[in-house]
Amino acid sequence: MTIHYLLSCSISANIRQSVQIKYDDLKLPQSVISTLKKNNTVGIRPHLSNALKQELDALRVLQRELYDSYCIHYGDCHFVTSNYFNSANELIRNIRYAAKEANARLEKMWESENSKWRETTENILRPLFTDEEEYRIAYSAYMEIFPSKEEYRAPIRVSVLGPLPTTLEKVDKPIEGDILGTIAYENSINTEAILEAAKAQAADKALMIGAELIDDLDSRPCEKVGKQQIGSDKKRGSWEIIANKLRLISDSVPGFENLSGLSRELLEVGKDMSSNVPQLRHKATEKFYTLQETIKQELESICNNRDSSKGLEKLKESLCLSTKYKQLCERIKSAENLNVLNFLTPEVTMELDIYEQRSKHLRKLLDQRKSLVRAASGEALDELIAEINDNNIEDPDF
Repeated sequence: MTIHYLLSCSISANIRQSVQIKYDDLKLPQSVISTLKKNNTVGIRPHLSNALKQELDALRVLQRELYDSYCIHYGDCHFVTSNYFNSANELIRNIRYAAKEANARLEKMWESENSKWRETTENILRPLFTDEEEYRIAYSAYMEIFPSKEEYRAPIRVSVLGPLPTTLEKVDKPIEGDILGTIAYENSINTEAILEAAKAQAADKALMIGAELIDDLDSRPCEKVGKQQIGSDKKRGSWEIIANKLRLISDSVPGFENLSGLSRELLEVGKDMSSNVPQLRHKATEKFYTLQETIKQELESICNNRDSSKGLEKLKESLCLSTKYKQLCERIKSAENLNVLNFLTPEVTMELDIYEQRSKHLRKLLDQRKSLVRAASGEALDELIAEINDNNIEDPDF
């Protein structure tokens, strides 16, 4: 059984970051203030130091990478498994080092940031006061809000809690007055509830990913597979991201192991399809079409074994539309008169509203078939249909 560990990595600043300026302080007309308050509009809230905000934002990008790449979660509770602990721990070390460097940069910027806040304060307050003494008092009050040079020396903190092992062993209900027993009992119940919720949320996300994947594969011919899917040295591809997410989820949630393996296989096939070796490229192309069907079958199997959720409904819809898309293509190709084509038009229109890429091909087929029927006027129809099928109807270009 996979053991999960509770992990928290918070990034904060131990100094004030912004200040709320009330409408009354701006000396606006009372009617304007009343209108703003009535519409739940908040007052002006400038940042005391833009440099501090930028450093915190950059660190929180790393924090988000930690949680998205190595943890499942429910709310603010994040869980990591032993398979992802080393990678998560390495990133935490990088976050701490980045925070140390950020503090070093900020320490050198106190004078310039203080000067910028002084300028901001002057721009806010100067138009509001005609009396110089009132202006001086207000100005001094706003300047006192800015952190001192000592406070600005190392304002950013990285606080890590865990990893703490979560135990799902059954704990008997304690005897009244047994504090340690009660703590163990409540810990077991509460932790199990949150962990199960995190697993359910991860499973739902996997179903959503499956729906996105089947949508992508359904409308992507092999010649349209490239760096956007398989990635490059500078940027991860969409299939690479999908494979990584499914691998993470399958490590915690049973039932997605096969889909995870197929997504990694798809990624490798995509790379081989970009090979300069013709034999390898041809073999990969054949496998690509086989994988499309295998992935679809696996997703259908998953649908039959999951409880109802938003992700499941989305996946079922995608699988249904995948089948309907192919059926519409065949029905349009075999249409012999305008009545049939007119009957199919509303269904094609619905597809247009749902999936723009798929419907582009359907519209092309529909228009070509209508032109064919009108031009033929019933004479030598079979011959003209064969000619169109052989020469003019192309694969969808998307």
